[in-house]
This record gives sequence, C-alpha cells and structure tokens, in this order.
Amino acid sequence: MNCADYLVDFLISKGVTDIFGYSGGYIVPFIEALYNRRDQITTHICYHEQGCAFAANGFARASGRLGVYFTTSGPGAVNAFGGLADAWFDGIPVMGICGNVPTHEQKGYSGIRQNGFQEMDIVSMTKHITKYSVTPLNAEEFPEIINRAYNLAMIGRQGGVIIDFPFNIQKADCNCR
Repeated sequence: MNCADYLVDFLISKGVTDIFGYSGGYIVPFIEALYNRRDQITTHICYHEQGCAFAANGFARASGRLGVYFTTSGPGAVNAFGGLADAWFDGIPVMGICGNVPTHEQKGYSGIRQNGFQEMDIVSMTKHITKYSVTPLNAEEFPEIINRAYNLAMIGRQGGVIIDFPFNIQKADCNCR
C-alpha cells in the first residue's frame, strides 16, 4: 500500500465521506487513490482552490466532522490559505492536503529560490494559521504524522492542519495497514 492509499483509507476509517479538491500534477497519486475508493468517499471538484478550502470548512461546520480538501503544489496550496486561516480563527476541524515536488527536488535550506517546479515552503507559510503543518519526508513516519494531524484537528480547540504531501511520498510503499 502506498502513502496516498493509506491516507484515503485512514480518512474513510475516521468517517470522512466527502472531500473537496482541485487537481494538479503533484497531487495525482492521491486523486487516483480517491478514485479507487469512489464508492466509499465522494470527491467534489471545485472551480478554485480557495473554494475547496471553504467548502471543507463549511462541510465541517454543518456536519461537526472533519472537513478535508486537497490542492496541488505551490500557488495551488497558497490559494487555499483563506479557508485554512478561517478554520484557525473559528476553531473548525479542517485538513488540507497539498501536493508538492518530490523530496529530492526540494531546496531545503540551500538559499536558492526554488529547485522543483512550483516548490514552496508551505509549512513555514502556514505555521501561524494551523495547529499542525508538516511535510512527511519518508514513508515510515507517514502513519504517525497522519494520526497526529487528525487528532490535533479534532481534539481540544479544533482547527486546521495541513499535510504538505511530496509526490514521491504519495507513491512510496508505507508497509502499513
């Protein structure tokens, strides 16, 4: 099982029935995992990433359950910040999942502008408007990260979390079930 499949199965196991998103190249493995489970989770494609985040936010408000959205890398992820910030301010449980370039293309702290196409440090950009913002760097830590993200979104004063999901980690075998 790869990490994208694991994440979709995890969300389904937590009662997530609907997810809102906008496609892009670096989130395709996750979209494929959603498609393979289309009988268990409904994917709502929005016209813009901002709409995805606000739709997930509204879903969470109306249902009392976790609202989940997905975007692609860079500007796609940034476009969803409004809904993520709203979740932070109003204490709404929302999980954002944004694709990103493979880990070997990420610039890290090299000082260059970017290495990969539309690479952005989403974790640094969202750390003040989320309860948890993380980039998994290997498949072994992925299950623990996802569980932590879910728990932080739902427990105590609820709020938004974001999983910056590198392309190679989405496809990596996580040896978990």
